[in-house]
Amino acid sequence: MSSISNSTTTIRTISDFDKLQNNKSVLIAGFPGPGLVGSISTSYIIDKLNMHQIACVESQYISPGVIFIDGKLRHPFRLYANEAGNVCVLVCEAPLMINGIYSVLDTVMDWAIKNTIQEVLVLDGIPVQGIPRSDRHTTILQSTEMEKNITNNNDNNNSNSKENNISISDNKGHIQSNFNNSVIEESLKKYTTFIGGIAGGLLSACLSNQIPCAAILVPSSSGIPDPEGAALLIESYNSIIKDENLKIDPTQLKEQGQILKRQLEQIIKSEQEQREQVTISGQRVMYG
Repeated sequence: MSSISNSTTTIRTISDFDKLQNNKSVLIAGFPGPGLVGSISTSYIIDKLNMHQIACVESQYISPGVIFIDGKLRHPFRLYANEAGNVCVLVCEAPLMINGIYSVLDTVMDWAIKNTIQEVLVLDGIPVQGIPRSDRHTTILQSTEMEKNITNNNDNNNSNSKENNISISDNKGHIQSNFNNSVIEESLKKYTTFIGGIAGGLLSACLSNQIPCAAILVPSSSGIPDPEGAALLIESYNSIIKDENLKIDPTQLKEQGQILKRQLEQIIKSEQEQREQVTISGQRVMYG
């Protein structure tokens, strides 16, 4: 059992898996942000690609605790790989202390460099108020300015970015090999924004270490699990990943999302009806 560590954070290998040493791999990361879309989508990828846990991240900056998933107790910060060793998933399901984010991310980057990670893809949510619009779309950001014009296979992405005031910061780098650049939006390059938190920190660490990176973002409500938003992330993931064997059917997540949306709409309708009844009742007391 091996490990990579700095003074406060360690990535501890829990299985004998050395195929990553011989492959140029993609690392996909998801964190518990708005709608939990990052966590939901990465967990879905792990399940559909039959991935297995290869390591965990241990740190004094990770809130103590465990996660109970599918009848098992699991470490809250885990690394997975598929059998071929060409894709890994990083899942964090516990809060990180602000003053320890650099320690954790530096250790993750050391692990990524040692294991010849070629590209990093972050899946996350953009916080919005209320139930997200039914016509929402994802926004894809990447760490490079393309040398030629790039067209997007999804014509709706451009309008979505304007409607939600999504803005993009261009950085120098070069994504190639596993990502299909034809779906990155040329029109988004004129915008500028700041992406914070652990997701933004991971992207920044990638730039510092010259690892090509990209982010797929979707508008989502904070505090409400959003499998439909996670399904949109999976669809965009499918559009930029080149290997057909790594593409995933998001139908199950879409169905879960529709069920949840109907339940939320019914709850909101019931609350509105109750408020109306209280108002009517109050008027009768006042004027009766």
